[in-house]
Amino acid sequence: LTAYQDYMRDQEQQRFKNTIKENATSLYRNKLDFSMGPADAPITIVEFFDYNCGYCKRVFAPLMEVLQENDDVRLVFKEFPILSDDSEKAAKVALAVDDKMQFLTFHTKLMTHRGPINQALLDKTIADLKLDKAAIDRQAKSEATAAHIDANRNLARDLGLSGTPAFVVNDEIYPGALDKQQLTDAIVKARAAVRATN
Repeated sequence: LTAYQDYMRDQEQQRFKNTIKENATSLYRNKLDFSMGPADAPITIVEFFDYNCGYCKRVFAPLMEVLQENDDVRLVFKEFPILSDDSEKAAKVALAVDDKMQFLTFHTKLMTHRGPINQALLDKTIADLKLDKAAIDRQAKSEATAAHIDANRNLARDLGLSGTPAFVVNDEIYPGALDKQQLTDAIVKARAAVRATN
């Protein structure tokens, strides 16, 4: 029984790796996703997150620290609103922020906010950043934005991800909140794998 369970677990892990390879462009290079770090970085972290996820907020600071300390790492923000309607509204507004620096400021404000993210907070953040609310609302309510979030959900499902946060570091999946050491270990492992193939 133990051997069979190990076999099935290995088969499942291989299936997920195949899914990552088959969906590499949408996972790592979707132009609608915001990212940080060098475009040609050999290591890419993809974070599936929800703005109302307390664990996502907890991992935000160590994630930013790790990114700052490793100049060969790129981070992709994958909007994955699953907790509430307000989470989806927040994700749609985030995707409607065209400027990269404004997105990072918006993302930081929401990730460091204590308490739930709701429409009142979104409106205040839009005002604080002096964004064009009419343009933001129009883009947030567009079919393209809704389709992008649906595609993220489908991708998460295919990868076996059902909660937030969840990370993909190169071809390895790490579900759940990771602390700084765990993030660092994942990067070290990915870096070793890259060197082994070069």
